[in-house]
Amino acid sequence: MPRELRVPGFALQCFALLLFLNAALPAQSVQPARAVAEAKTEKFYRTEIYFGRARRDGTVVSDSEWKGFLDEIVTPRFPDGFTVLHATGQYREKSGRIISEPSEALIVLYPAASRKESRAKIEEIRRAYLRRFAQESVLRVDLPKSVRVSF
Repeated sequence: MPRELRVPGFALQCFALLLFLNAALPAQSVQPARAVAEAKTEKFYRTEIYFGRARRDGTVVSDSEWKGFLDEIVTPRFPDGFTVLHATGQYREKSGRIISEPSEALIVLYPAASRKESRAKIEEIRRAYLRRFAQESVLRVDLPKSVRVSF
């Protein structure tokens, strides 16, 4: 005598439930969501500055010195915000010696309308770090094209 198999009936019930739920939900279009996102998107430029924290005398820029630099030099120039990433950098000194050091990557996004002024402020930040912490160099990367930023 064959046994009754209930799995197909259960699967059929699940499928029917999914069809019912799908029909009951309002249709959603991708277009309105995309239009809202595009309406809030602005044209910005991005610059990255890489700060090595090793000094020529073998000491390292301390966390409190780094925070002071951000508070005194960076924040006044970009009070609306920026991003700092902690990193480890490798660098070949003018002497040819390769060093690995704790580093900070500063990322600044600024409106296209203030591009010239913002880039001048970024150069002030770069030069201030060179002087304050007796650095041989501070790497700066200006992205050549604008980026789209959504708020």
